Amino acid sequence: MRKFSSRRPMSLDIDHMRMLHEEAIEQLDLMKTALEAAMQARDTIRDNLDQIMLDHWRYYLDVIHMISKHDETITLVFQERGMELSEQEEDLSAREFNPNYTLLLLLLLALSRRHRRIWHVLGLHGEPMTEHLKDSLIMEREHMANLVSMVQSLI
Repeated sequence: MRKFSSRRPMSLDIDHMRMLHEEAIEQLDLMKTALEAAMQARDTIRDNLDQIMLDHWRYYLDVIHMISKHDETITLVFQERGMELSEQEEDLSAREFNPNYTLLLLLLLALSRRHRRIWHVLGLHGEPMTEHLKDSLIMEREHMANLVSMVQSLI
């Protein structure tokens, strides 16, 4: 008879998680740059910038998917919101894309701030407020999931 080993909780590689959050921040910054340029552009140039923005959103979702592979709590938060990260890979180009650029810009800034906050909290070690930091990470993950769902609904 085959004996299956029990599943042990895996500790997070803090440096790797911080690197993934840095990559998420970079994708959001690139998306924000394309968005700001699209706000000023017209016709074909705007369409091309919108496509660039969608490409960066896809890459951002790939990074979120990688983060969720290492941090099961984020996966649970997204599932509570009714979002499956593997389903976010759908073809965005098939949709009609006519976003509210100002709202999208503000949501991207808020999302980037959440990633920066998580990056900062992950870098704190041995602090006397460890329990508070854990609660803070839970809240940041929930806010991040809400923001991702809002941006996804706009796109």
